[in-house]
Amino acid sequence: MRRQPEKPKLDRQTDDVPPGAPSWVTPDLIADTIRVWQPRYEAPLTPDDALAMIINVGQLFDGLYGEQ
Repeated sequence: MRRQPEKPKLDRQTDDVPPGAPSWVTPDLIADTIRVWQPRYEAPLTPDDALAMIINVGQLFDGLYGEQ
């Protein structure tokens, strides 16, 4: 049986969901988005940055694959 990698513990700086975020946005989603994208940015990403990325990608997919 293969062990699942342990998820890093979230810290208070990156695990907060910004006010006004859709209800499906979780602290884990914010933290995972920051973890994936941070290596590509010099400046530290914030939960607000992560939320903007999540929303923008969602809108891109809606535009490409949404109702036609």
